[in-house]
Amino acid sequence: MYVQLNGRPIPPSAINLKGYSLGESGFITEMPVVVTVERGKIVIETDINI
Repeated sequence: MYVQLNGRPIPPSAINLKGYSLGESGFITEMPVVVTVERGKIVIETDINI
């Protein structure tokens, strides 16, 4: 959803993560993740219950 500012749409904030190291860290394409935002950091964890 875009928010209007002075009649112009502003896209939502986004972070795109790419790279070989993501796979080495246990992430795969289309894997659900949990994102936790805390003061000064963003934590991205896999959403798989093993």
